[in-house]
Amino acid sequence: MKRFLNRGISLQVIQGMPLSSLIRVIAGNRFLVDSEHLGRLAYLIGIGVFNSILGLCERFFDGEEISKVEIKQSPFFVLGHWRSGTTHLHNLLSLDENFSSPKVYQCLFPYHFIFSQVGSGAMSFLGPRKRPMDNVDFSSLVPHEDEFALAALSLVSPYIKVIFPVTGENWHTELDLDKIPEQWRTSWKEAFLVFLKKMQLSEGGKPLLKSPPHTARIKHLLEMFPDAQFVHIVRNPYEVYLSSLNLWNKSFAKARLQEPSDELVQNQILSWYVEMFELYERDKALIPHGALTELKFEDLEAEPIVELEKIYTRLDLPNFDCFRGKALEYLHGLKKYQKNVYQLDEKTKTIVSEKWCNTFEKYGYNF
Repeated sequence: MKRFLNRGISLQVIQGMPLSSLIRVIAGNRFLVDSEHLGRLAYLIGIGVFNSILGLCERFFDGEEISKVEIKQSPFFVLGHWRSGTTHLHNLLSLDENFSSPKVYQCLFPYHFIFSQVGSGAMSFLGPRKRPMDNVDFSSLVPHEDEFALAALSLVSPYIKVIFPVTGENWHTELDLDKIPEQWRTSWKEAFLVFLKKMQLSEGGKPLLKSPPHTARIKHLLEMFPDAQFVHIVRNPYEVYLSSLNLWNKSFAKARLQEPSDELVQNQILSWYVEMFELYERDKALIPHGALTELKFEDLEAEPIVELEKIYTRLDLPNFDCFRGKALEYLHGLKKYQKNVYQLDEKTKTIVSEKWCNTFEKYGYNF
């Protein structure tokens, strides 16, 4: 099985859909699957059957218990564009025992993880040891993006467009939830609450969630969780663009069922970035005073403990002294980690500086 996965049928961006949902998404994209990706489609269909069966088992054995769960604490959201340092910040904060972060297995199999996660170790054996785009450690038990779970549960997510980059606009892939039909927006919120109930049942604690698309959903997150807290991280736009391109070429490329042109990928990266920051800047004033703090990735990288203490102070989070030791130990373990190094050509530099000029100016980055 591992040899089969290594030949290109690897863990997928959204592999948590039951068969009925997968068929619905494929039909919504007019069944336009490129012939070279029929193997991936077959894999998703097989996993869809697996999800459908285990989902029925979870509803039968655990459904009543899940429905009775109360979400006792509002989530803490790590916001930021893809490749801005959200994973690093999320991993650090997840060391705080007061928080509870969804794990890879829970996000990839949201329909049945309460029932099936006893066997989650098998995914660590089958999956990669490192993330393909940045060599960050990867296993079934590391913190992960709840977006993968929400996409599978609700079928509302920009990640649908990762699977169908050419025809994805025919589905509900908007960053701005106001552009999505109300019934689908309601379904997304209901799916979110179900996922958090399962997290509460499985993990307890205050939910610590990291999903780049949440950066564009502040209004709707506050409607659901008025007491939510937020930290937003930004990074040099040139680095974000080059790293995002690497994400699309090395990670997302292993999950798509259609082959996009280089121009389409570039335009998608550029447009999502602009829209995400516009929505964030528009709605961040809705966040109550004292519930939002912002930082730069470069500052977190240079003085991590100083920046983490600022987050705890500004958001009035408890027990920083206990957390500090765990953070220092984790950071010590990263000393041998080597970041990707990118070359920025003049053409790309011009395009990025022109399209993303507002962010350069807003956050004080040099053109």
